[in-house]
Amino acid sequence: MSDRQSFHASQAGGRTAPQAPAHDDLNFTADVEAQVRDWLKTASTIPADSSAQQLADLLKDPDGLGFTVGFVDGVIRPEDARVAARKLAELAPRAPKFLPWYMRSAIQAGGLVGQAGRAGAGVVVPAARKVLREMVGHLIVDASDEKLGPAISHLKEREGIRLNINLLGEAILGAGEAAHRLEGTRKLLARPDVDYVSIKVSSTVTPHNPWAFDEAVDHVVQSLTPLYTLAAESTTPKFINLDMEEYKDLGMTIEVFQRILDQPQFKRLEAGIVLQAYLPDALGAYFNLLEWATKRVNAGGAPIKIRLVKGTNLPMEVVEASLHDWPVATVGSKQDADTNYKLVLDHALRPENTRAVRIGVAGHNLFDVAFAWILAGKRGVRDGIEFEMLLGMASGQAEAVRRDVGGLLLYTPVVHPQEFDVAIAYLIRRLEEGASQDNFMSAVFELDKNEELFQREKQRFVASLEALIADRETVPGPARTQDRAQGIEGSGRPATSLVDGGREGSEGAAASFAAALPFENEADT
Repeated sequence: MSDRQSFHASQAGGRTAPQAPAHDDLNFTADVEAQVRDWLKTASTIPADSSAQQLADLLKDPDGLGFTVGFVDGVIRPEDARVAARKLAELAPRAPKFLPWYMRSAIQAGGLVGQAGRAGAGVVVPAARKVLREMVGHLIVDASDEKLGPAISHLKEREGIRLNINLLGEAILGAGEAAHRLEGTRKLLARPDVDYVSIKVSSTVTPHNPWAFDEAVDHVVQSLTPLYTLAAESTTPKFINLDMEEYKDLGMTIEVFQRILDQPQFKRLEAGIVLQAYLPDALGAYFNLLEWATKRVNAGGAPIKIRLVKGTNLPMEVVEASLHDWPVATVGSKQDADTNYKLVLDHALRPENTRAVRIGVAGHNLFDVAFAWILAGKRGVRDGIEFEMLLGMASGQAEAVRRDVGGLLLYTPVVHPQEFDVAIAYLIRRLEEGASQDNFMSAVFELDKNEELFQREKQRFVASLEALIADRETVPGPARTQDRAQGIEGSGRPATSLVDGGREGSEGAAASFAAALPFENEADT
């Protein structure tokens, strides 16, 4: 059986996972609540970043998300200033009232220019764009040589802070862009002040033929090996995290990761990979990686690290499923994603497993962070866990967590100013997370003083934990298990799991996004 076949076989639905340790009780909700309240109390004493507070206030405005997304997509993205000015004219009357006078003035002036169709758009529109860039500047770092170094130094001033640098970019469409992105990441990793980078398989190759799996893997391994060589030969330890977004890249990313690290020169190199808990495949993929990593460590190799996130590519997964009339690849609800996240943690945070696979607990949900921290303490595996959060998101709470756990890895997106438009997709995800009432991030600025919001998040945590306790030993199978010899009836979970009314096939797949997206994603660190 090939590695790829082994990977898929490991995810067969109904597989039984190893039993939980004897006398292992996950029902320590009171401890989790006490820890969260303590972190919130500490966070309330830490001054909030002004830009972060402005962005939070904007997203509380009833029209805030619509205005901001419209601004990002219609004013920042267009290359033609006149096109941007026309869009600004539409948006100007909706400018949130809490903005400082100079920000509102820039937006309104741009709107007047857009209405009049004047040549002055080339002056006013850039000023309006600058307004929003300042508001989201705490989320993204300027990658230019003169700005990046000072920014990195500033962010690392606090003890225990490390940075996971990610060069942002849109989907790769050509070989030239793929080479450009890979070279950009190589330059970052070569810097003496950078010791940790993330890169996706989809950032290194042009869209590949899905039937040419082995050829595509060979291409990616060949492309990425020099980057890993740079990390392995560095005089100071450097770390590469292999990231992913789309479900279709899951199997390839794992195969590439294992193939690269199986090369003899990388035997002692520690590296990482991401898993997304909103995929039912996550635990099966974890066991596949654990089995491989255990053999690697037993043979004298370095352990690996898995960065566990909730996942943030839900809209595109729904679109792809709709286009092809496939089952949606993700779990069916927000609570299911939360439960699956804890399910992976339950199995990963065991002494026999952390010796080969360290875990990066990535996310801003303080209840999940506290759960992981307390569970790791009870099992004596805190040396095998690392906590990760997003740069600029809930900075006060992040600092409170850092002070307790001893360190924090900040996911730090960087982009060159002339390529700022490639950051749009990342920004919109962050904006949607902050605006959605289904998301923990919508409550971060009020959780310490709004007991109703606190109880809302506590009950969501309790519900997901109770679902985990009810079944800790079944490995969920993938949503897509179609046997092509049998047609659609051989598929796994019905295609209607994220759509309304229980409708099947194309009727269900054509349902509106409002019905198709019953839950929002956590901040995907």
